[in-house]
Amino acid sequence: MGVVIDRRGRGPAVPGRVVAALALGLAVLAAASPARALYFDDDRNFSFRLRAYAQGSMATQGAEVATDPGKGVGQIVSQRNYANPELDGKLNPYLQKYGFRWLDDLSFRVAGWMFYDGFLDYGPEQYANRAAQQQFHVQRDGTPYPHGAYQTEGYSLGQLAYGGGSLRSARDIYGRRARVNEAYVNISKGPVFFRIGRQAISWGEADTIGLLDANNPFDTTIIPGIFWDLDEARIPLWTARGTFQVFENLGPFSSGFFDTYVVPGSIDNTITFLQMQSASPYSAPPPAGAGGPGGQEVFDQKPKASTASTRWGVRFQTVIARDYTTSAWFYKTFPTQPVPIFACQQLICPSGRIGVALQHRLTNVIGAATTFFSERLNSIVRAELELFNNEPGFRVATNFAPLVTGLQQASTFDKINVLRGELGFDRNIFIRALNPTNSFIWVTAFVFAANLDETDTKDYRASGILKPSAIRRQKEGGLPAGSVYGGCDGGPGKCDFVNLPPFDWFVQTHLETDYMHGRLHPAITTIATGVGGLVFMPEVTFRVTDSFLLNTKYVNIHTFGSINNGFLGVGYFRDRDQIWLRATYQLN
Repeated sequence: MGVVIDRRGRGPAVPGRVVAALALGLAVLAAASPARALYFDDDRNFSFRLRAYAQGSMATQGAEVATDPGKGVGQIVSQRNYANPELDGKLNPYLQKYGFRWLDDLSFRVAGWMFYDGFLDYGPEQYANRAAQQQFHVQRDGTPYPHGAYQTEGYSLGQLAYGGGSLRSARDIYGRRARVNEAYVNISKGPVFFRIGRQAISWGEADTIGLLDANNPFDTTIIPGIFWDLDEARIPLWTARGTFQVFENLGPFSSGFFDTYVVPGSIDNTITFLQMQSASPYSAPPPAGAGGPGGQEVFDQKPKASTASTRWGVRFQTVIARDYTTSAWFYKTFPTQPVPIFACQQLICPSGRIGVALQHRLTNVIGAATTFFSERLNSIVRAELELFNNEPGFRVATNFAPLVTGLQQASTFDKINVLRGELGFDRNIFIRALNPTNSFIWVTAFVFAANLDETDTKDYRASGILKPSAIRRQKEGGLPAGSVYGGCDGGPGKCDFVNLPPFDWFVQTHLETDYMHGRLHPAITTIATGVGGLVFMPEVTFRVTDSFLLNTKYVNIHTFGSINNGFLGVGYFRDRDQIWLRATYQLN
């Protein structure tokens, strides 16, 4: 088989035949075997499972003014190949053979997580060009590349000031990655259970967009729940977890237990992967700007590997009056979204560049949730409330203080309190006209976030995101985007930065059913935001065999009103409409 040479001079590209061979291989495997795990012994103590897919995504909408690089309808924006192998083992039966019967369970799991996306190798040329331009350099006339997504990472602002940060690569973030996703041991005896190793903790609700599921970081380089599966985006951590049952029945309470965990900061300081501007079809706006004669550098200041970065949590759960599954918790975590600060002005920064640093700080989360079945509503009701205490916030007057005060004040950030919650309803319904044989599963939730520290003179903005109108004004020869900030904190005038409402909310609903004895599975998800955004995602899955599935999904994101209306959260990606085709092989 020949090797295709990359015409853009970046070495050998992955041949298109490899992609076709992968899809063909999945089909052959699917046709040859049913969907069951692979066991390595007669007693089925050791099993191997696998989920793998090949997916191609095509743009159905062109780019707006805030998106860079541009794209056209019909361009392939992703060709993703993903695999998640899992190995499970039960060790207790072997211990019992040798007389060690004091444990109820001793087992383990090891799972991999890997993907390759070929859009940088054989996709539209503009994305490969942006990946090349991220290497910081200037043109012969002394001006920097206008779109270089120049990002670095490190552990101190000194690295940013002197140009000592490690360069982040678009190819290593969007093109290919692999990791040990899970690697843990289960140990249990009576009412005590321990799980030690790399694992995921999930105490909050995670319908479509996991805003309340904050124990573990999420990979937000591609929007979880929208452009890829939520579970694939969750990042497990090296964790010691213990569960302790304290009673079976105690008056109106039953099944009471404590659940606790710790992620030692000296062992695991992993945080959310920072998305890169102007680097992929899924990069959030605004475009990565040159930032003046010296250029602009975005520096991800990661938490240090020390005990000060330790995450931990404790939760109590019980069933009240036999119906209400209720839990309350406290944990410390790093927020998914960091906040930027203006860290280094090019005239006084030794690197000669404008420096923007992304800050991560531990946040306290206090929450409670309950789930019960309501006969009146004929639905399962889910309710959750969480207070995110000391979460880093973004205000132009504090985070970008040097710009506002003429270099008279240093940047900092406010620690704010955000109350987030959800009220959800899940039920089975029959719509005989649409499906005479099977019911529909209907999942609906109202999710909100209230900034308790917002005042008339403290106007919090969305992590420094620039409004599309400001970007358009700059492209048309007007004032630079980000230079108009008089009205950003209650003052007169306008503000170039996207406003974060003091009370933000969205409603999401999901409807699915089965036809053809479960072989045909259509579903639709809709999300409506309080600022004027609408997400519409119909999809269909066809089960060719138990181990081979075909899926197609259409993602449509729309906003209503003016150019700035709805431009928040999922509205950032309102020009990223796409349709995908996916072939999945599963051994389970």
